[in-house]
Amino acid sequence: MSMLILSILSANLRLVDCINHPKDLINRAIEIGLSGCSITDHEALCSHMIVNKYAKEIKEKYPDFTIALGNEIYLTDTRDRGQKYYHFILLAKDRLGYKGLCELSSTAWYNLYVDRRLERVPTLKSELQEIMKKYKGHIIATTACIGGELSTNLLGLALARKAQDKEAEKEYYNNACNFINFCIDVFGKDDFYIECAPSIKEDQVIVNKQLLNVAHAFNLKMVVGTDAHYLKKEDRFVHKAFLNSKDGEREVDEFYEYSYMQSPEEVREHLSAAMSDRDIDWIFENSLEVKEKIDFYSLEKHQHIPEVEVINYKKQGYLEYFGGSFDGYNDQLDEFYNKYPILTELFNSDNIQERYWVNQCFEALIDKGIGLKEEYLDRLEEEARVKRVIGEKLETCMFAYPNTLQHYIDLFWRCGSTVGAGRGSACSGLNHYLLGVTQLDPIEWNLPFWRYLNDERVELGDIDLDLAPSKLPKIFEEIRKERGELGIIQVCTFGTEATKSAVLTACRGYRSEDYPEGIDVDDARYISSLIPQERGIIWNLHDMVYGDPDKGKKPQTQFLNTINMYPGLLEIMQGIEGLISRRGIHASGVILFDENIFDEAAVMRARNGNLTTQWDLHDQEAAGSVKYDFLLTAVQDIIIETIDLL
Repeated sequence: MSMLILSILSANLRLVDCINHPKDLINRAIEIGLSGCSITDHEALCSHMIVNKYAKEIKEKYPDFTIALGNEIYLTDTRDRGQKYYHFILLAKDRLGYKGLCELSSTAWYNLYVDRRLERVPTLKSELQEIMKKYKGHIIATTACIGGELSTNLLGLALARKAQDKEAEKEYYNNACNFINFCIDVFGKDDFYIECAPSIKEDQVIVNKQLLNVAHAFNLKMVVGTDAHYLKKEDRFVHKAFLNSKDGEREVDEFYEYSYMQSPEEVREHLSAAMSDRDIDWIFENSLEVKEKIDFYSLEKHQHIPEVEVINYKKQGYLEYFGGSFDGYNDQLDEFYNKYPILTELFNSDNIQERYWVNQCFEALIDKGIGLKEEYLDRLEEEARVKRVIGEKLETCMFAYPNTLQHYIDLFWRCGSTVGAGRGSACSGLNHYLLGVTQLDPIEWNLPFWRYLNDERVELGDIDLDLAPSKLPKIFEEIRKERGELGIIQVCTFGTEATKSAVLTACRGYRSEDYPEGIDVDDARYISSLIPQERGIIWNLHDMVYGDPDKGKKPQTQFLNTINMYPGLLEIMQGIEGLISRRGIHASGVILFDENIFDEAAVMRARNGNLTTQWDLHDQEAAGSVKYDFLLTAVQDIIIETIDLL
């Protein structure tokens, strides 16, 4: 019998304890005959856009394979330091349920703190209870692994009984019962499952037996989950080396022995130490039930430009620029209608952003002393036409983009920052100049608009703004007063183990009889130095080993001869290369969110405490967000200091 198996794919944001890649995990699940899997990182949703895209990609070939998106949260009563951070699984049944995951994860990360030198992001039971009122029936919960509150208390209960400690036995029993009743109240019996894990380790066997008793006692269904920190059983030595490369003591061999994607046959074998085949069949059936509850949905949507409040110009406002009435201007107006149909439409648009854009441009033409010159109106008509075409294709209002920028550029000046005159192709927009987004007249400087945007380039234009670094905190503070605490969020980045980094990490974690403490750092650096680079691009391990005839690359004999002195080292390097190992902040990218941020994003905190998205720029834009570039350039602070000195 195939089944849905609950699995974990760690994003390596805090713990750095996983060597899986999202697509590899899914492909492996299909290969071993599973009907689905769930992706539940350690308090992170970072891989979900990649997974969701891949789910759509393989749907035609594997229409019955289900991929559930979830989160392995840390569920606690308080945020006290020194406590145990219990694991708990949440799975989104549908798009609304996924919005709930985003809200819960964002709440946990917003309250991040450090305890025992590790970042902690627990979800309080009170927060789960309150937030789930909006999403009950749309999120499935399971009790998670042996690190969950239920399994921890059941293990304590069994040990207390063995030691004949009646007081401790009673405490563990009450804790377990209270926890189960809490979960039933929050999720309902239909969407709350007891979870066991396939293992023949003594503690897990004890817990599995107790979990089965609890499930029957409370009339709850039971499912099975495997923590897949590495993909296959034979990958364990790579995972061990990866963990050995990190600081601190780790019980690698014992603790992670069964932490790989197990086949149905392996799951049955490892559960049989605690229960009968009939019980296992029942668990498999329940796991399939979870699969049937998961809808297929997409996290992708068209980008939506965030809007700001603007002046509500009346329709036919163009009359003001022709004397305020038709009298004496009929011929001129007729010519305007015929020659500038898009501008005319904008003046009469039902969309307040479009009316604002065109009126502001015309006012600027007058205020700057340019007047309604034909050359400028022709250019403005063309820019409006292109914006209209691109906006229809992207299903968004392109005119709102410069309107929003204009609003915040005014705010930047009020916060005491100077703003750069303009960067790159953005200076070729006449509307940008008229709205005060840039400070160069593109007609005077002969800058064609197609450099910035054209009919064939179906994407939002990119406008970089130079700001003073010292004023950024004040700018963020003022924007959050307008849009709310989560109204502006910086874009996250992820760092990976590149080729040379993978070599050094693998050497540091390598263990053998001859190298019980790893390969000497000087030898590791020597191996790393054998990796060539061309035009700043470092060769990857595949090219080092096999070459690339199409690019004129040959296998690197000296490199291969050296690493072959260390049996298994190459496999460790290959397993580590490309792994996410750190998170950061985009140099300039920020996202402006409206009230419904959780419809398209979840937030986390960077190492310095700043709020960032949980998806990188590419994935966040796929979710419908629009990036604004706030470039911090030291010259702006120098300009401010110079002005102050004058």
